[in-house]
Amino acid sequence: MEIFLNLLLTTDYRMKLKHFLKNHLAIIIPFSVILIFGIVLLLTYSKIDIHLYINKHNSAFFDEYFKYMTEFGAFILIAPIIIIMALFKYRYALMAIASSVLASLIVQILKRIFYTDCPRPKVVFQDIYDLHFVENVHLHSSHSFPSGHTAGAFALFMVLALINKRPVWQFLFLMMAVLVGYSRMYLSQHFLIDVVVGSVVGTASAFTCYFWLNSSRFSNKIFLDQSILTSLKSMKH
Repeated sequence: MEIFLNLLLTTDYRMKLKHFLKNHLAIIIPFSVILIFGIVLLLTYSKIDIHLYINKHNSAFFDEYFKYMTEFGAFILIAPIIIIMALFKYRYALMAIASSVLASLIVQILKRIFYTDCPRPKVVFQDIYDLHFVENVHLHSSHSFPSGHTAGAFALFMVLALINKRPVWQFLFLMMAVLVGYSRMYLSQHFLIDVVVGSVVGTASAFTCYFWLNSSRFSNKIFLDQSILTSLKSMKH
């Protein structure tokens, strides 16, 4: 009997996993392809050559675009998006908060404890090559690995993609995170290796918090499925 129950639970788990994968192919497949592509580039070319290639392909339009796009990986824009999510469901907002905090914690541990001596492109290239810099963008000098903005963007937008049932929106949210990651290289704030690892940290954080807050431990918490709007309505009554 115990063996049968274990088999049943295993089968049920497999069915849920299969269902999850089927409903999130729009983010799983593209992210996997992009990640593999990034790893192949890192194994084929040096981070110097990759950064120079990206830096040479610039324009006035992209200077302005990526200067603002990169802010979607910063708290100043992450916080308002989380508040908007709370208007729909507290569970969604809590996923985003937990994911962002977890990603930030991992990034800071890596930056401050394990990889403290990682100069940014500004320092690496100062005696080698005159990089194209975007006007009015403050360039950092140290703690390059991994990219915190990229981790923050993937932590947020992957949660948005995971809670959305429409493949088109899932893919668009993923692309938003990818563009934030690319902006960090375009603005010469990070190297490709920093961005790749940042994307993995953010994505892992998003998936972890998504499954955690959808687990049996929290599935019956009715409060989590309410929102700011429903809370305000209940207060009026």
